[in-house]
Amino acid sequence: MKKIVQLSVLMLFIGVLMSCKSKTPQASAGATIQDSPAVTVCIWDKVSLKESPSDKGKWLASLSLGEKCTYLDDSKEDNSGKKPVTYYKVKLQDNQEGWVQSDFIILKSKPAVFVKDAEIYSRPDLLTKTNKSFSIMDIVAVKSEQGEFVEVAGKRKAGKWIETGWIKPANVSYTDVDIAVAKYGSKALEISDRQKRNAALNEIINNSDYKSSVFVNTLFHMVDDSINTEKNVKVEGQE
Repeated sequence: MKKIVQLSVLMLFIGVLMSCKSKTPQASAGATIQDSPAVTVCIWDKVSLKESPSDKGKWLASLSLGEKCTYLDDSKEDNSGKKPVTYYKVKLQDNQEGWVQSDFIILKSKPAVFVKDAEIYSRPDLLTKTNKSFSIMDIVAVKSEQGEFVEVAGKRKAGKWIETGWIKPANVSYTDVDIAVAKYGSKALEISDRQKRNAALNEIINNSDYKSSVFVNTLFHMVDDSINTEKNVKVEGQE
């Protein structure tokens, strides 16, 4: 009888031990969810997605400024030109895969747009203010955060090429609708013909998909009513 009791206790102990071990892989599996591919952001407009990592690669699609995609952890260097060009393999939101030049996308980042003009700092420190600034509706990729600053990369309206720097996070919006309206609004404002510019602005203002953007009222006040054929434009919240 004593042996039976001892055997029962031993079997119970083994059962508990095996149960504990079986739970360990489940905990590890849960932790690996955080290792999913990070968002990658395109910081130039009309960037070519190619079938192969080469200047002569077949064109598949164009990436928009501010568009999100997924880096597939694969890179190749093309040495067929005057200087080497690195390509990253990415997957778009529609699951289309291809190669893009590394200069135009920022890995492990998220898209943002400036809601007001903002000073640029060379480091995350108020003592490092530069003489440059990003303008309202500039679209960038946020690369990292440190203290009360975020590091961004993108082209300024007053700049000629992609730049990086540190800014205050209160100066940007991360919402998709703000990024979209900023892109189309900036393009509309570049139109030299006033009547065509007004028509492009009104098209954005009257689009119900964009009504929640912080930029709608800003664009409304940029319409030149003296030649606008749509003087009765209605903006939600506008009297």
